Amino acid sequence: MDDAQTGMLADSVARALGDVVTARGTVEAEAQGLDAKAWKTLRELGLAGADAAAMSLEEQAAVLEAIGYAAALVPYADSEAMARWLAHGAGLATDPDEVLAIALASPQALSGRRIAWGRHSTRTLFSYEEGGRNWVAVVPSADLLLANGANLAGEPLDKCGGDRAQPTEVREVVDDFSPAAVSQRGALCRGAAMLGAARKAQELTLQYAAERKQFGKPLAQFQVIQSYLAQMAGELSAAAAMFATALRAARGGARASRAEAAAAKVRIGQAAHTITALAHQVHGAIGFTEEYSLQLWTRRLWAWREEFGNETDWARELGAAMIALGPDAYWERVTR
Repeated sequence: MDDAQTGMLADSVARALGDVVTARGTVEAEAQGLDAKAWKTLRELGLAGADAAAMSLEEQAAVLEAIGYAAALVPYADSEAMARWLAHGAGLATDPDEVLAIALASPQALSGRRIAWGRHSTRTLFSYEEGGRNWVAVVPSADLLLANGANLAGEPLDKCGGDRAQPTEVREVVDDFSPAAVSQRGALCRGAAMLGAARKAQELTLQYAAERKQFGKPLAQFQVIQSYLAQMAGELSAAAAMFATALRAARGGARASRAEAAAAKVRIGQAAHTITALAHQVHGAIGFTEEYSLQLWTRRLWAWREEFGNETDWARELGAAMIALGPDAYWERVTR
């Protein structure tokens, strides 16, 4: 699928979600940890099951950006873009209607482990390394004795009730589906959704600044507010450009594109920090209230920023990788 077709996919998903997802509906869905209407809509579009496993990362990123923009409370990233992809890579059969969960851990080390979307999943895939080899283990999610929890975005983040679990299947996988590759894909999936959420937060801020008046004129006419809006736009553009570079690099495989993925998660996280701060600065106290919708997107940015590695985690890895190149290869790697 070329860029034009990917854009059409993103537009289709955005329109479909726009018909069923509302800010109030998302807040109310947090009690169950799932927006059933939005999830049904995505499934009817053919974005789950075997079709999801066959999609490219660029296509899934387009879907995730639309989900982030809509603030849809759905398990697409973890179930379809990650767990379904990993199951396919491991040669595991999956039911097209089941929700899958994923964890970067051994099923024999569950103490304190939290499983995103665990309560809605039938099975959890554990990605881990042991004996210098990469493994995927499948555990029925009911066996994890999950206790309900949530991240800052209101998405299910359920705590395991035991120390270990007995897998029903264990498969060895190649490096393209190693724990490192899973974490890298997770970072890109969160990054895509963050771009959508950041774009919506920026749009809400622009709209508010144009409509809200102070001292007889719109906020957008004050120089300091104009500088805030310009800074938000610059941050979003820089993050989107870095993410596009990471997606192009990912076509060469996870190992060859890890530095770009790391840089993308760092840059998007930095943009999220600035955009959320300025959005709330422009909105004032109203931006923090449940009745006003801005908090839906800023909460998502704060939550996703920490998942699958935050800026510090990826910056350390990126810095170590660049240092390891040595002075002669560093510039060539940075500019290639």
